Amino acid sequence: VKRARKRKRKRRRTRKRVSEKATERVVQLAMAINVGKANLVEQLELILSLRGSYPIVAIDTEFPGFIRDTPRNATEEERYNDVKHNVDNMHLIQLGVALFDEGGNTPWPGCCWQFNFSDFDPDVDASSPDSIELLVQSGHDFQQNRRHGIDARRCAYLVCVKLFCQPYSSKYVTFHGLYDVAFVIKMITRAPLPNTLNEFSDLVRTIFGQIYDLKYISRFCGGLRRGEIGLVGLSRLLNFEPVGIRHQAAYDSLLIGALFNKMKQRRHNVEDDRSASVLYGIENRCVKNRRTRRIDQRGRPYPRRQQHPLAAMGLAV
Repeated sequence: VKRARKRKRKRRRTRKRVSEKATERVVQLAMAINVGKANLVEQLELILSLRGSYPIVAIDTEFPGFIRDTPRNATEEERYNDVKHNVDNMHLIQLGVALFDEGGNTPWPGCCWQFNFSDFDPDVDASSPDSIELLVQSGHDFQQNRRHGIDARRCAYLVCVKLFCQPYSSKYVTFHGLYDVAFVIKMITRAPLPNTLNEFSDLVRTIFGQIYDLKYISRFCGGLRRGEIGLVGLSRLLNFEPVGIRHQAAYDSLLIGALFNKMKQRRHNVEDDRSASVLYGIENRCVKNRRTRRIDQRGRPYPRRQQHPLAAMGLAV
């Protein structure tokens, strides 16, 4: 019996080492697939064909900064008002997507996509000059995006159906993802963000279902400074050196997914109930809405809401 237990422990350690090496190889060999209007349908069909086997979707976005800053001591309602003002008045530049299975594997090493949008014009549209300079230094070509990128409004339905409205038991992963989620919601609903934080939180759960914000989860993990760190800082605390171009959405999404798997390997409770569908910065409202939903599942009446924007687009929600 002792020998059997020893062999079992040895096999478990071996599998863990193999998984960690595979995760590191995924990031080191990263080669983003740039998606524009010419190959949009082709790449969305490819992603759709992989979703059944790779249900964990890591996402990241790049956008033109902030035109209204939020004080650190702002309430959640005040913070959401600033998010709404910024997102409603700016355009998404890039969406990064990386797919993983439950073991942290990707369809092939370094597999990630970045969707480049044509809507943002740096000469006309609202932006933060410092953010634009940082994005240019990171390799963003806004004029090329204007010529060859995706029209977000025209392609919103297609992106929504292929990426966010699938029957698989998907899990979405982000890092400090309030703005990422807000820009995705604005894009796929083709409408301004909801007027209230409560409506927004409800919409997040309806569209994404299970979504995990690593910055919020880090708050409950020992040795991760209670989440008061950035993405690169988190990777270093986990002894995971980031590879690739920072502030390119595809590489950041790949890193986010790899760190999610790394935290699971270290036995952090990254997928427990208190972390699901809670976004850093509006966590109290997310938790409160989740409890309301549980009450509703026990048979109590839930307030009737207006028709969901995705239902208005003819999609099941």
